[in-house]
Amino acid sequence: MILKIYLVRHPKKKENEKKPDAGDKTNDTPPGASGAPATEESKIRSGLDKVFWIRVCLGILAGVISAEIGFSYTHASTRGIIGLGIVIVLFIISYGAAKVLRIPIPPTDKKKLVMTGIGSYFMMFLFSWILTNTLIHPDIGLVHVK
Repeated sequence: MILKIYLVRHPKKKENEKKPDAGDKTNDTPPGASGAPATEESKIRSGLDKVFWIRVCLGILAGVISAEIGFSYTHASTRGIIGLGIVIVLFIISYGAAKVLRIPIPPTDKKKLVMTGIGSYFMMFLFSWILTNTLIHPDIGLVHVK
């Protein structure tokens, strides 16, 4: 195995450039530090991140509730309708929670409030619904082979 080390030369500073003072601490803090003021873009991004995680958690909750409530009904067709109804209701609740967060989205990007995390919401719903059904009622799918 050959290890290559690449050296990069930094461009030389011009003589008329001023050297930074030893007491100057402007370069010590990273741009995302708490001392730096939050920009509009970072506020939007953090707000949309919160909406995403709210939807992921509500998707898991919708799957668990659908598995618990849906199993008490005897017809398989009503289980799916009940599950779909729970998904729609909790998605509307997540949209209301996103509106309460008051994310400063420009009027042209209002679609982001609805679409952020929608795929993860439905995938987590399906995953948690199937997993909860499997864990709570494992004997339903078993077939005895002779």
